Amino acid sequence: MLFNNYSIFICFITFVLVYNAVKFVSKSIVLRNIIVLAGNLFILLTLVKEHTLIVIAVLCLLVFLIGKVLQNKNSRVLLFTSLTLIIVLFSIRNYTYIQECLAKGIFSFLNAPILSVEKLGLSYILFRLVHYLVESYKNKIHRSNFITFLNYIFFFPSIIAGPIDTYNNFSFWIGNNKLKYHRSLFFAGVTRIFMGAVKTIGIVPYIIHYATDYTTLTANFSPTLAILISLLAYSAYIYLDFSGYSDIAIGSAYLIGIKTPENFNNPYVSQNLSEFWKRWHITFSLFLKLYVFKPTIILYNRVINPKHRLLVTVLCYLTTFIICGLWHGDKINFLYWGLWHGVGLAINKIWTVKIKPRMPFSNKPSYAFVSILLTFIYVTIGWIFFNYSEEQLITLYNLIT
Repeated sequence: MLFNNYSIFICFITFVLVYNAVKFVSKSIVLRNIIVLAGNLFILLTLVKEHTLIVIAVLCLLVFLIGKVLQNKNSRVLLFTSLTLIIVLFSIRNYTYIQECLAKGIFSFLNAPILSVEKLGLSYILFRLVHYLVESYKNKIHRSNFITFLNYIFFFPSIIAGPIDTYNNFSFWIGNNKLKYHRSLFFAGVTRIFMGAVKTIGIVPYIIHYATDYTTLTANFSPTLAILISLLAYSAYIYLDFSGYSDIAIGSAYLIGIKTPENFNNPYVSQNLSEFWKRWHITFSLFLKLYVFKPTIILYNRVINPKHRLLVTVLCYLTTFIICGLWHGDKINFLYWGLWHGVGLAINKIWTVKIKPRMPFSNKPSYAFVSILLTFIYVTIGWIFFNYSEEQLITLYNLIT
């Protein structure tokens, strides 16, 4: 996490003070962009080596130029080729199996330069690059500017775990000159950072050990009960830690007048899994919907009779969340977690379309309460796949059975 040491925190405070001072005396968007870029690079260099930033910057230049071409010429071939390129580069860097295969092939020379790029924020950088290319193809990018684009990619508060902003929103706020609104954002930002710190520093340290390792509880509880308590603790831990980081990232962006989108909205009070994914990691869920789920629907509709809409939706949920699971890591347990949610969403869709309309009590408060409880239980069970490796999952199964 950013700001987890004194030197980074001092760098951040210095950057905020300098940026706001310049913004107060000058309305130059170019100058503002340069200061933000300098701040982004300076802070990121405390976390990664300069080689990583140089390689990503070169890739950004390539994507930016391709985006410029796509904005003037809607070439599907160019879009597909460029998307394939960045996804392949990302896959080589992040998946051990692909690295092992590559090491034995004629492209083994690619291993060294790609693997020398540190992983910090690469998954979220991938999202931003995909977003920029697709929206350029749709001719929906406004104020296309390379320095703004670099700042969008390297924006340090949200580079590690989001929120995933859109280029147009980021460009709008970095060019906004309404100082009164900026002052309101500044004070709101201080509050959000404090809220995030309470979650990540004040609460998370007390539950993280119980949440991530059930064996810390086996001295006082049976293995089955220890696992259940640990799962509940993990649900609390991952929400508090993740939403706390999002609060800090959003608040940090507010301090320099950039209104970053919200990322969480009380996800554990969701009445079904579909609603959960509209409340949990909201910007990531929106990305999946726009750039994975919807294109997958179009693809399946071409090979499956459109009359079978429910079947297509079910297949799209499974495909989307298999990709979601694989994006989180190269271990098989992440695939299980993705499948768990894909199957859950498919069941929820079938229930909503085929069964719920026939339920006479579906509008009663008791139904809502039971729905929230069942959704929470389903999500909580799913975290077991997210937290433990395949070998650990086998051990857990043997303990329970």
